[in-house]
Amino acid sequence: MKFSYKKTILLILTCFSFLGMQKSYACDSCNFFEYSLLQNKSYLGVFYRYRGFKDYQSYTSVNPGSQSLLAYPQQLSTKLLPGSYPIVMHEPEGNNLYVRKSKEDFETYQTMEVRGNFTLKNKWNFTAVLPYEFNKVYYEEYLDLPKPVRDTTLFVQGWGDLTLAGDYIWLIYNQKSRHTIRPGLAINLPTGQALVKSENETQDYFDPIIQPGKNAFAFIPRVNYQWFLNTRGVNAGASYQFSTEGAQNYQAGASFNTYAIYFHQFQVTDNVLLAPNAGLYFEASQRDLWNNAKQSLTGGNVSFAQIGLDFNITQTTLNVIYQHPMSQNLNGNQILHSSRLSVGLIRNFKL
Repeated sequence: MKFSYKKTILLILTCFSFLGMQKSYACDSCNFFEYSLLQNKSYLGVFYRYRGFKDYQSYTSVNPGSQSLLAYPQQLSTKLLPGSYPIVMHEPEGNNLYVRKSKEDFETYQTMEVRGNFTLKNKWNFTAVLPYEFNKVYYEEYLDLPKPVRDTTLFVQGWGDLTLAGDYIWLIYNQKSRHTIRPGLAINLPTGQALVKSENETQDYFDPIIQPGKNAFAFIPRVNYQWFLNTRGVNAGASYQFSTEGAQNYQAGASFNTYAIYFHQFQVTDNVLLAPNAGLYFEASQRDLWNNAKQSLTGGNVSFAQIGLDFNITQTTLNVIYQHPMSQNLNGNQILHSSRLSVGLIRNFKL
């Protein structure tokens, strides 16, 4: 096939503009964790992923006995909505909760993930991802009026939602380089545990933000582009996610992410290959909805610097990725993003 730089670049820009055409704000989790081998091969893999949150833009000191609930910042309503809703996470409006923000507060989200990736005739790529979540939140103090509660630790674990994805593989070769363009669609299915209960006396459900599953469908159009020249190249991609309403009448805001990574291969021995990489990652999302009301302490955008390494021995690859936030613009005084880590062990094969 004769290669045209102008046509390929135009196609990539068109795909990216389509995915990002709706206005986006910030997300607490990326909409689809992407991993692909340097060549199009089938593989089975196990991944561990970690996301951390800590610190705030500002801190507020209040005396719960001297102010009414309506005087608390970020508390817009005291009217409880129908149903049994928790008062444990992200300060959803209408819950009679105010968190005294502290440097001791933190959130951690850990995922063990089994992933199968199957390439058919070097033209089609299919992926299945099954996660198991371990989510932990700590508040030094929150005001469950009239009595404050200190050292509150929330821990939720369970199966997350199954993700299925399909991509078309478009290969373009010329005398010096290889270009791969992969447009596709991923779908999150409502298979995870979305109604895990706390262990308090009333057995309330945990907040939907920290539930392992969402009990909602999510649709993720996406595109990936890879340019490979001799021993180096660039991997770039973007995806856009929109979800249906899930458990507890909660709906995650539409989200968008994009990344660009430069990599370089080093052939250490006949069977050992190293591929360090570095790049940038950006994600954003709109505000979440709870009973069709926008949640003020959700949404925004964040950008990360990323470094990583693929260590390959024959058909087995160890993949390590570290991300550190460079800038973030979140709606309201949300807890801030901190570092992220992903480690994967992958075995590739040919069908």
